[in-house]
Amino acid sequence: MSDDHDRKRALLLEWLTTHAAHRVPLHDGGKVESVRILTRLRAALPNPEESVYILVRRDAPTQPIYVGRTAQPVSRWEGHLRSLLEPTSRADAWRAHFQHDLDLYVVPVTAMQGPPISGFPVTVGAVEAQLISLAQDTSPALLNREGVRR
Repeated sequence: MSDDHDRKRALLLEWLTTHAAHRVPLHDGGKVESVRILTRLRAALPNPEESVYILVRRDAPTQPIYVGRTAQPVSRWEGHLRSLLEPTSRADAWRAHFQHDLDLYVVPVTAMQGPPISGFPVTVGAVEAQLISLAQDTSPALLNREGVRR
């Protein structure tokens, strides 16, 4: 692995570790149980606010699966889970990840301790772009390839 690749993984891990209080054990592998997943999210996010979220495999947190942002995380994930029912290649790619234990970091902008890459702003859009950029360079499993101009 290159030094740049290792450095980017280290930045992701540092940011996730700093925000570990915002980790939700989303799914325990196997069959997708939407009701159970949404119950976990509602319990963990009683007062939703503008947030960045990062879906990771529990055993590989420095290889994000999806990075996004939303003001309503539970509603956003209701949409993600509904889309898993669709017979599309995109839904197939998502479903493949749900065979594993998954965690979801939902970090409100008010709780962000700093940017993933020093020197950048700490806004929802800036942090999302930084996380997508780092993930694009470190994670072959990343489902969203849009969001960052290179």
